[in-house]
Amino acid sequence: MKIFISWITKSLLVLMATLGLQAVQAQGLNFSRGSIDFDNTVAGSISPEETVTVQFFGPIPPLLNVNSITPPANPAFTVVNNSCLEGLYPQFEPCTITFTFTAPTMAGPVSDTFSFESTELGVESIILRGSSDGATPQTIAFTSTPPDPAPVGGSYDIAATGGESGEPVVFSIDASAAEICSVTNSTVSFLSVGTCMVKANQAGNGAYFAAPQEQQSFAVTAAPTANPGTPEPVPALGTWAAMLLSALLAGAMAVLQLRRKGRRPSGS
Repeated sequence: MKIFISWITKSLLVLMATLGLQAVQAQGLNFSRGSIDFDNTVAGSISPEETVTVQFFGPIPPLLNVNSITPPANPAFTVVNNSCLEGLYPQFEPCTITFTFTAPTMAGPVSDTFSFESTELGVESIILRGSSDGATPQTIAFTSTPPDPAPVGGSYDIAATGGESGEPVVFSIDASAAEICSVTNSTVSFLSVGTCMVKANQAGNGAYFAAPQEQQSFAVTAAPTANPGTPEPVPALGTWAAMLLSALLAGAMAVLQLRRKGRRPSGS
């Protein structure tokens, strides 16, 4: 009987010691997940939401005063929802934090923390880790050729292809050529003599870098002078006009002859 009681006593002592050790280990802020490793690596992709439950385990005092909370500084980690705030944390009352990870354009691993600071326990953190394969470069190529000549008052439909980001290629005029030409959508208008410089840009997104700017330059020339044209030919006289003119000439000759006869010298 004594042996049985002794065995029970030892078992209780072992159980109490085990429970006591677990209590010590559980003291402070307990995170349902002490770290999160996000799986998505494609640049620009956003991970599924990941939630961590936070609880304060005593033993004493029954309330923990959280002085400050520091969210992740890296913009790749986003706090979608957060019910864990600064102030008093009663024992065993949970709060939750939900995170997402957006893989950045630069390749490589990314890490940060979500931290709680208290006078009693110091800093305790949830570790956040992710990685990115990196964004892909893209380029712009002009597919149209400016007219030659490009006279003042004319216009030109400019065209270019971009990369695979799906963002549009946007045209603009360089500041140095603002008085030489203008662009509306993809139509370049020629305003005055000089060098027109059109710039082409394409934005990036999470998976693609912005394309390097491309430029197209060409000369705008003076407008051509107006053609004076060919003088209109004098219309030919009609038959009746020729007969009338002939009759008039004959009459004039007859009058002239009569006048000459009337002026013969005296004594003839």
